[in-house]
Amino acid sequence: MSVLRTTSTARLIALRAPAPMFVRNYSPDTRAEGATASSTSFKEREQASESKYIKEHEAQKLKAAKEKLAHAQAEVDKQQKIVDGQK
Repeated sequence: MSVLRTTSTARLIALRAPAPMFVRNYSPDTRAEGATASSTSFKEREQASESKYIKEHEAQKLKAAKEKLAHAQAEVDKQQKIVDGQK
């Protein structure tokens, strides 16, 4: 009797479930979608763009580091003059 109940309950649950739940949507075998991202020229442009961005970013960091060094050197020179003046 319990086997009959579970079978009929499972059938009712399966019948009540929405239809799209049981449908599998597979992508087509065509290369239309994503073909741009896999093209060679796109990859080359993307790499060139990334390289340009990295070079610009590194140049900005180098410029900031040089400015910081110049300020630090000016402070050292200032302190050295104070020390030399006390001797």
